[in-house]
Amino acid sequence: MELLITMTVGGILLAIAAPSFRNYVQNTKLTSQADALIYSLNLARDEAVKEDTTIDVCASSDGATCNGTSWAQGWIVLCPGPCPAGVGAAALQVSPAVSTGNTVAEEIAGATTVSYSSAGQTGAQFQFVFCDNRGPTFAQDIEVNQIGRIEAGASAGETVNGAALATCTFP
Repeated sequence: MELLITMTVGGILLAIAAPSFRNYVQNTKLTSQADALIYSLNLARDEAVKEDTTIDVCASSDGATCNGTSWAQGWIVLCPGPCPAGVGAAALQVSPAVSTGNTVAEEIAGATTVSYSSAGQTGAQFQFVFCDNRGPTFAQDIEVNQIGRIEAGASAGETVNGAALATCTFP
């Protein structure tokens, strides 16, 4: 009898915890992938200033060239050339495609390249939104302003300025 009660209580607790754990895993995937893009953007900005050259972060499906049509295929950090002696033409950093079930899109102009000048500036604004099948309520927002500053939304489903995300490109 005691075993039956213990198993019943355990089953109830598992039924309550399983959906929360699934949301936790999905949120962690989106946050980790957004953090990977932030790292890449910061690396590009730092290298551009340090090496006094232009450094790009671009969508890439092969991890070697800027040939991607979607950021979800992955991205690379590279010097588009001519590059200083310390920085070769090979990718400085390669990020793989986002997890199955997730997507990322540049929402302002659909750009596939962010170029940092030697002053650490982009000259344009970019907004990246990481989504999954749960929609914009759980999406992660990253924005890059014209002077190259990189910011992330403080909470899921919010833009950098705290407004609710209205779009979430999910196939």
